[in-house]
Amino acid sequence: MNNRDVNSLLLRLGLTEYESKTLATLFKMGEGEAPAISRIAQVPKTRVYDVLDKLVEKNLVIEIRGRPKRYRGIEAKKGFETLLQKRKDELQDLQSQVSGIKNFLALDLEKEEPGETVMKVKDRHDFDRILAQEIAKAKDSLSGFSELTDKDHTLQEAIGAAKEKKVNVRLINAYQNQWLQKNTEMKQLSHGLNAFIVDGKKVILALSDFKQEKPEYHFAIFHCHKPMVNALQHYFDKCWQQAKK
Repeated sequence: MNNRDVNSLLLRLGLTEYESKTLATLFKMGEGEAPAISRIAQVPKTRVYDVLDKLVEKNLVIEIRGRPKRYRGIEAKKGFETLLQKRKDELQDLQSQVSGIKNFLALDLEKEEPGETVMKVKDRHDFDRILAQEIAKAKDSLSGFSELTDKDHTLQEAIGAAKEKKVNVRLINAYQNQWLQKNTEMKQLSHGLNAFIVDGKKVILALSDFKQEKPEYHFAIFHCHKPMVNALQHYFDKCWQQAKK
């Protein structure tokens, strides 16, 4: 490892360029006056005192009073541990903030107004991503007509997460799918639909044939739409009886 590697690591640990150069120099010098540190670290003389003061504030450098003042770097091992712990603390704080924001946004998402939303996307996989988001909101049940293959990892991950939350999942899939058979209640039946019921109150319905190449694809989400839920649930129950395991 050379000086460039040390500087690079100090930068990644949150120091500025001049702070990294100065501290790396003091790790090697041990102790010195500001002009010498400036020359060896290649930090401008007009900046080196400010940089040293910042490093003193961060408990990475010790100021030795006198005429002239001298500066001593703390032990390199201790310096890296201090910086690393600071980054860990910052990350933990960020994680806490993200958790709070996620909970706040989740509360907003639960306040869905009755009605329907019709959407169009250019990439067929965007439907899978949005469907996965809706599946993630399921609390009690998920049932529907699917056309999932073993390569549909986005939806399989969402369904798997739903199962971990003890959501009752029942799917009528158009094809044999070993993952679904192993992880859900699944029956096979050729149906040509992409339609799902979430918690008995929401329907996600593909309006386009997602097996065909198209310039755009359409689908609808019906929120708290009892007639649509009842109609699809009735058809699902009828097909469930006819489908084979």
